[in-house]
Amino acid sequence: MLSQMVKKDAAAPLSIEMLAKLVPKWCRVAFYDSLKKYKTLKSAMQGKKCLAVLYQIHDSSPKRNLRNKAGHFILINVANGKPEYFSSSGWSVAQELSATHSDPSIFKRLLGKKFIQNRVRLEKTGATNDCWRFVLARAILADMDLPAFQKLFQHHLNLQNADDIVTILTMLLVEKELKQRFNKL
Repeated sequence: MLSQMVKKDAAAPLSIEMLAKLVPKWCRVAFYDSLKKYKTLKSAMQGKKCLAVLYQIHDSSPKRNLRNKAGHFILINVANGKPEYFSSSGWSVAQELSATHSDPSIFKRLLGKKFIQNRVRLEKTGATNDCWRFVLARAILADMDLPAFQKLFQHHLNLQNADDIVTILTMLLVEKELKQRFNKL
């Protein structure tokens, strides 16, 4: 039963509006194209530690959104000082901008050249919609450095009993609440 739920949920997409409801209070959510109006990363972050961004798929020419095409969520994280570009695909900024036919000048201006990138593929290939789940987890665990976050996914987990399963199912909710309550970020 649980494995069936996991398979079903792995294929379920999420709207940007729903992600905005799920992220912690230290995270802002925006469409990539809407960031065009900001001159600096600090202004785009609007006082938050994280910025979840949805790349929309564009026609290659002219550059316009394809309304019903799936996009890709990434996270900009400044909780640890140096900006971090987190994508569960492990692709570079340039690769994702190219794949979505998005305007490269926006992140060129906002990120500059000195930022950390996740280059480890975390999501599996195929018909999954996991990028938003990884973005949500990364936002909740924003204060964890990137290598430690990557290590969370480097082994298979063997759940032994119902206690283990319910702990995993609720762990990020508890972590989010504790951090919000004690203002760790």
